[in-house]
Amino acid sequence: MNHLAPKRTFQPQPPDAAGVISWVHFGDLHMTRAGEQNHLDLAAIVNEVNRAFADSVSFVFLPGDVADDGSRAAYAVVRGELDRLEVPWCAILGDHDVHEKSFANFKEAMSEQTHYAFTVGDTRFVAMNAFDVPEPPSFTVNEEQLRWVEDELQGATHRGQKKVLLLHCYPSDLKAGGEEVSRLVRDYDVRLIDMGHTHYNELANDGRTLYSATRSTGQIEEGPVGYSVTSLDGDVVSWRFIELGKLPTVVITSPSDERLLTRSSEVLQESIKVRAKFWSEAEAVEATAHIDGQTLPMKRIQNSRVWQAEIPKVGEGVHTLRVSFKDADGASANDEMRLAVGQRTERKSEERDQDNALEAWPEHGLLGTQLGPNKNGKKW
Repeated sequence: MNHLAPKRTFQPQPPDAAGVISWVHFGDLHMTRAGEQNHLDLAAIVNEVNRAFADSVSFVFLPGDVADDGSRAAYAVVRGELDRLEVPWCAILGDHDVHEKSFANFKEAMSEQTHYAFTVGDTRFVAMNAFDVPEPPSFTVNEEQLRWVEDELQGATHRGQKKVLLLHCYPSDLKAGGEEVSRLVRDYDVRLIDMGHTHYNELANDGRTLYSATRSTGQIEEGPVGYSVTSLDGDVVSWRFIELGKLPTVVITSPSDERLLTRSSEVLQESIKVRAKFWSEAEAVEATAHIDGQTLPMKRIQNSRVWQAEIPKVGEGVHTLRVSFKDADGASANDEMRLAVGQRTERKSEERDQDNALEAWPEHGLLGTQLGPNKNGKKW
């Protein structure tokens, strides 16, 4: 028998003291049995998140395909590690989770609800079920769930909240309900859809909404194992993939990288406030921002991992902005972005969401190879 401890009630942590909402994404686990590589990798990721992220992220997200065969035994292996996690976690269904043509094992182990919503700070997260018909090929969002999603997005709009969807796949991968989901995303100005399924890292930008997919943990065809961290800093979305064992890392959380600008993003005109968030097993002791030959010291926002600096006005155009950090152990980390001032690059928007994928961005974990079941990989 595979005995599971009672699930803890999911209650995400509030934004950090700087007001930044951050979460960690564990790519599709495809768990089978204890002792295999994806189990060892999950255990190591949990250890790393506990050491470096527990005090500075709101939750951990599992985007479906948690159990490769949807079995109780596989979920028990996953829960054995998640029960050690010192960050609240949430999960949604993937096609592998309904291999037994039932929600029962997922609901027992991961979530009593197949779709749900929660709030962190000024953002409403809507976690969807892409398998209202519990069969692996279905990729179906039914009318009842669509009405629920619209009610959630409408309510969040009335409350002045930003909106994020958590979904196993791109809306265009849905066989039923995809067009309706895409309409809701447009009509209610959804800021981001955070996904699994692809097996590769990908960011897409259609000019209105950003789409992020994180590399699988259990069925990897490109690059090393790891996890992603996403942050919302006001209207700015940032995303970076972190290879397991490669801390420290830093992410510029504001202003927006030119590649991630949408219609909701502000195009900067005057002086610029740069903010960056640093993760390490040791405290950051020094941070600097660099632009156009200027080097400016950054100051830590009290009780947070966020540092900031004010950069004087720079000329119109796209500039390279870099931040550099050192921690108490002498380790260093950098991040670099394209800063658009006074203008934005016109982005041609393709009708199909995933056709707006960004080109390779290796510094943030985008290899551009698209090796996975969606496009160029083998059919797992």
